[in-house]
Amino acid sequence: MSVYLILICVLFSLAFIDLIVGVSNDAVNFLNSAIGSKVASFRTILIVASFGILLGATFSSGMMEVARKGIFNPAFFTFDKIMIVFLAVMLTDIILLDFYNTLGLPTSTTVSLVFELLGGALVTGLLIAYDSGYGFEKWDEIINYSSAITIITGIFLSVFISFLFGAIIQHISRIVFTFSIERSLKRYGAVFSGLAITTIIYFLLIKGVKGSTLVSASLVDWILDNTWIIVLISLIFWSITIQILMWWKKINPLKAVVLLGTFSLAMAFAGNDLVNFIGVSVAGLISFQTWAASNIPAGEFNMAGLAQKVATPSWILLFSGVVMVVTLWTNAKSRKVSETEVALSRQDEGDERFKSNFVSRGLVSVAIAIGKVAEVMVPVTWRESLSRRFTKNTTGLSDKEKPSFDLIRASVNLLVSSIVIAYATSKKLPLSTTFVTFMVAMGTSFADQAWGRESAVYRVAGVVNVIAGWLTTALVAFTTCGFFALILYKTGTVGVFCLVAVAAFLLVRSHIVFKRKTSEEETSNKFLSGSVVNIQEVIDESKINTVKNLKTVMKVSTLSIKSLITENKEALVKSRKEIQKLRAQNEKLHNKIIKYVKKIEKGNVAAGRLYILVFDLVQDLYQSAHLLNETCANHVINLHSPPKKKYIQVFNDLMKDLGTFINLSADSIEHLKFENHDDLENQKNKLLSTINKKLDAMIVDIQGDELGNRMAFLQTRILLETKDIVAVVHRMYQLYYEFVQHSVTTTEKKD
Repeated sequence: MSVYLILICVLFSLAFIDLIVGVSNDAVNFLNSAIGSKVASFRTILIVASFGILLGATFSSGMMEVARKGIFNPAFFTFDKIMIVFLAVMLTDIILLDFYNTLGLPTSTTVSLVFELLGGALVTGLLIAYDSGYGFEKWDEIINYSSAITIITGIFLSVFISFLFGAIIQHISRIVFTFSIERSLKRYGAVFSGLAITTIIYFLLIKGVKGSTLVSASLVDWILDNTWIIVLISLIFWSITIQILMWWKKINPLKAVVLLGTFSLAMAFAGNDLVNFIGVSVAGLISFQTWAASNIPAGEFNMAGLAQKVATPSWILLFSGVVMVVTLWTNAKSRKVSETEVALSRQDEGDERFKSNFVSRGLVSVAIAIGKVAEVMVPVTWRESLSRRFTKNTTGLSDKEKPSFDLIRASVNLLVSSIVIAYATSKKLPLSTTFVTFMVAMGTSFADQAWGRESAVYRVAGVVNVIAGWLTTALVAFTTCGFFALILYKTGTVGVFCLVAVAAFLLVRSHIVFKRKTSEEETSNKFLSGSVVNIQEVIDESKINTVKNLKTVMKVSTLSIKSLITENKEALVKSRKEIQKLRAQNEKLHNKIIKYVKKIEKGNVAAGRLYILVFDLVQDLYQSAHLLNETCANHVINLHSPPKKKYIQVFNDLMKDLGTFINLSADSIEHLKFENHDDLENQKNKLLSTINKKLDAMIVDIQGDELGNRMAFLQTRILLETKDIVAVVHRMYQLYYEFVQHSVTTTEKKD
């Protein structure tokens, strides 16, 4: 018994970790509408969501049956074998979810659980069958396939239903309220808000109350018997109350809807998804308790009793709710996942996280074609009327203050998502809250015409990538859990602790990588992130970035040549990664340039031109450094001979002179002091002259057959790329020099 008690402790430790990584991914489901609409401060949103999670956790007892009997037939397993399934599921889940959190992609914890249970139970069951002299024909006794098919069908069907309902309701809502909601809100705001609040209460309290451990059976019966009376009273009460508050306190009723919707969706999330994190461990505890009371050996005790209805202890549900709330407040990865959905559903243009692909381009092309056909069929007066109602407001808010979408869309997101999820919970279907909330958000974005011609292919590509990730989740969860079950079946307790050690290592490594990546992104995002900037801020930011790029290129170029001479593959790979990382960062900054130029004080054409030209030259600089590094790396990786001594000396001298030239240029740009202008011009001319002379000498050696093809290609490429670097660095220097000279001249004229 002591060994299995340890395994139960391991199982609950994994459940604790799973709660953390699971909430980090699923927090996006109930936070994004409030965050995207900026309905309140982030702290207020978290407080509202926290209360919803705590209450919802007590409503999830009925959903725990899914982990015990919804996917597989427990009667096929003995206690020792079912523990293998549960341990494999939990180990797979924490590794898989943490991986998606690190990538910042929302995935479905429900899909993970369902396919992990399928994979783990099927592999373990087949191993049992083979040991008993049977074969694959036993699979239909292992898997509760009718229930599994119902659950899986419901999960994937929710993708289309959520998108469709989100788009339809948002389209109707936008026609009614338009983007100028102040006037229409006075007319319809109270009724809309009353209807929204009543609908949320109906599906969450009336439909969800049956699964609560805190509500007595008699009270549940009374609520169910008086459902429509409660609904009617609620609709009248909330509509009148909100109308009075609008007249008296001038409140925006949509804020109340969004905050209540956030509360309700957090509650629905906890009620539906808590099973994904602790359901398996609770099933393991119940299995352990029934086995321990039987005094039957673990290998002989049949788990048929696990199919019976057993209430989950309230203290476990409440403790889990507390852990979820603490994670919500403290975990940075949840913010990362939220960024993806908000970025894909925002109303305005901006930096697109995903690149277009042939699928997104094809879908957008089809949508445009359908739109043109529909345009012909719809009368002109209707088109013009609809067009006016979908005309967007341009506010004077900065990018930081501007919400990603307005309160109408946020309300619809929460309303539709709450209805679908709560209805599924009442039917004991473990619906994917991620699928529902994400697709509702995409549907409302589509209906709101947030995917314009400028952004559609990127947004659709993002949606396609996320959905592909969901399908990958199912496949990876199934195969990985099956593989872990195989290891545990063959290795027993030793395998458990080995896999736990592997999982711990991956989690720690993931945390370190995520922290480093987040730090780099924060540093990158600070650049070009301010509001309207004056000329001095423009120059300060520009020169800092330019100097950093110059020093990086100098470091990579010098290291590439040294690594070529010493045949150091690792150093070449390291320097290549560094140049690729900075190049990627620079490309992100490139996407912000136009927005940043708009912020510069009007009339500062020279500053805008400086920014655009310098960024263009930086790209040229990175390309030359990358080609230099790639040429050296290919030569070393393919084990070709290093250059001869006389050329080694040439390259060493050249890199030394290049370093001096770049350092002097960077120093002049950093301090905007150009007293050494003539000296730097001489250095540039001397460097270019030296390169030309060495190139001529190399041509003579090539014609005299002293150099083979590979060596000649290597050495000419080094000289040519170095020459390009010198030319580009000088052009960057010249831009700052001319800018300062122009500024001085302009100031003198004003004086």
